Amino acid sequence: MSPRVPEAVRQAWGDELVAEIVPWLEQIVQEKAVPRDEYRQVLSRLEVLEHDVADIKADVRELRREMNERFDRVSERFDQMNERFDRMGQHFETRLDQMSERMLVQTRWLIGTIALFGTILTILMAIAQFTP
Repeated sequence: MSPRVPEAVRQAWGDELVAEIVPWLEQIVQEKAVPRDEYRQVLSRLEVLEHDVADIKADVRELRREMNERFDRVSERFDQMNERFDRMGQHFETRLDQMSERMLVQTRWLIGTIALFGTILTILMAIAQFTP
């Protein structure tokens, strides 16, 4: 049974062109079309896949939530370590400042002591040189 072609198409194209185009279009449709049973089968398989993908999405969401929690904990630990290192650095700088201050004081005492001994030796030598 040949499909009914609208009268306007038949008048525009003519009977000869319609007679050639209709079988050609039917052949293309048969090559490309999917039977209803096959379509339903594919549709049911797609529904199963959609259900499985929904389960996978839920699992991925749960996994992301767990990873975010773990990342937050690791981030907290790094923050604690950074605070600890900052305190250690401040303590170390304080100790270095104290050592520097002590070295400066000791250097002043050393220079003062050397200058005092030099003065005493100079006085003693002067006394020894001018005494008969």
